[in-house]
Amino acid sequence: MLFGEKIYLRGLELSDVSEIMKYWNNRELKQFLNAIAPHSIQEEEEWIKKTWDERKNGKSFLFGMVLLESDLYIGNVEVRILDTISRRGNLGIAIFNPEYWSKGHGTEAIGLILQYSFTTLNLHSVELEVFSNNPRAQQCYEKSGFKKTGVRREALFSNGSYIDIYLLDITKKEWRSANL
Repeated sequence: MLFGEKIYLRGLELSDVSEIMKYWNNRELKQFLNAIAPHSIQEEEEWIKKTWDERKNGKSFLFGMVLLESDLYIGNVEVRILDTISRRGNLGIAIFNPEYWSKGHGTEAIGLILQYSFTTLNLHSVELEVFSNNPRAQQCYEKSGFKKTGVRREALFSNGSYIDIYLLDITKKEWRSANL
């Protein structure tokens, strides 16, 4: 487990499915994840089992985000290995429960997963994509040290219009100098 000030990160459990399903069909959340189809409880359980296999195979490291004070599971953060030779990873995060949006939990989770990525997994860089209609996430990533490296213009059709996808990344050297 990885511990922060307000949250800790742990492996996902099948018991987390009930908390995921409470919020999975939240329209605002789904638009930022580009998830357009509803999922069943069984599909979510299969997805969790798949994440266990990916961790065992060293392909992806997905953690549940849990509040220290109450042990409430509120979301996920993941680093997926993209390239083992160049040591690149891709970060993804979702806080399911809107009650915990914009409270610093995402920034803290990103800090923990970056520390894990650069120290434990020895990655050289971590990248991500964020939709242009999600300024809250953009601010969180920039606060965590990510830099915008590109734009996929009008790359995603969402809610009746095309939006840009921003590309961001952070290198181990940049992370180290920000965390001295």
